[in-house]
Amino acid sequence: MAIKEFLHISIGISDPEKSVPFYRDTLGFKVIRSTTYKDPGPDKVMDVGESEFTVWLMTNGTFRLELIHYAHPKAPPLAARPKMHHLGLSHLTLGVDDARATMEELKAKGVKVLEHTHGSFEADNPNSMFLFEDPDGFLVEAFTIRPSGELPYS
Repeated sequence: MAIKEFLHISIGISDPEKSVPFYRDTLGFKVIRSTTYKDPGPDKVMDVGESEFTVWLMTNGTFRLELIHYAHPKAPPLAARPKMHHLGLSHLTLGVDDARATMEELKAKGVKVLEHTHGSFEADNPNSMFLFEDPDGFLVEAFTIRPSGELPYS
């Protein structure tokens, strides 16, 4: 098998009125298109039976993100915020110019920032990262991009 390209990551959302503006306006993703599906083909492919859902395909440079909201069947609310050590998709990581400044900007916009996570894995790059939550409690990590452009943990 030869993988040609990584296409996108999809996140199920509970409220498009909160999540679409969060990813678009707060995080800077551009909406490429929005499509509502309620046909047998998508029902089968998504493996949820008869359904109606809307997809927002977004991009931020080369990264593509898909938000999915099901009008039917409704998704149950999360029992608790996902934790890093749980199975499944753990978090998204976004590169920022300055973690501290980004943290303050997000807090000013009312985003739930987990201030106690501000720190680093690397001694030569202190306080370079922290976690915050999207409107459904999904974790997003902000990582300060190094001036050299070197990626984290390289």
